[in-house]
Amino acid sequence: MNIYILRLLALFIGGSMGNLSKGEEFLPKTPLKELENLYAHEKKAKPKIRLLCAIHRKKGASIDEIAAITNQNRRTVHAILHRLQERGVNGKDAIKQTGRPAFLTLEQRRSLVRQLEKGPPQNRTGLWSTKEVQEYIKKHYQVEYTSVHVWELLKALGFTIQRPRPRHHKEAGPEEIERFKKKLPGWRAIIEEEGL
Repeated sequence: MNIYILRLLALFIGGSMGNLSKGEEFLPKTPLKELENLYAHEKKAKPKIRLLCAIHRKKGASIDEIAAITNQNRRTVHAILHRLQERGVNGKDAIKQTGRPAFLTLEQRRSLVRQLEKGPPQNRTGLWSTKEVQEYIKKHYQVEYTSVHVWELLKALGFTIQRPRPRHHKEAGPEEIERFKKKLPGWRAIIEEEGL
């Protein structure tokens, strides 16, 4: 790598990491004893590591020292300390992501469940295929789902996969089964002969 690029990288990393306070200036409103107490009572692994980073920073350790102690990447340690400095001790916990809003409203989902329980109008098996559900949603709610997303929606609504049992093409018909039964004496004939 070019020495010029290395110097720029060192300046960039050093400049962005130089603004983190250290010792008593790090999390000034939170005493070391409180951090150690939070660490002792924390059950989850990630918040525990974040608290450990905060404890060592509060004691005056450098980012490299903390990275060695916690067995974390230098960048990760910096991100943890920066996060804690911005959000305080609450930075130990992740912010819950709300995710994308549902395409179908709660009332539309209820309506869909009622229709699915009735069965498909043109399918005599009474079972919906994913493609049929996909087309039904598109037609009635003007929402397009992929087939994978339709299956995820069906699972979330409590439906399970059902497959009709396949019939063998050489399966005997009802008449042939009856003829076969008549030819065999069966258990009844054996019992009558022995007088049981």
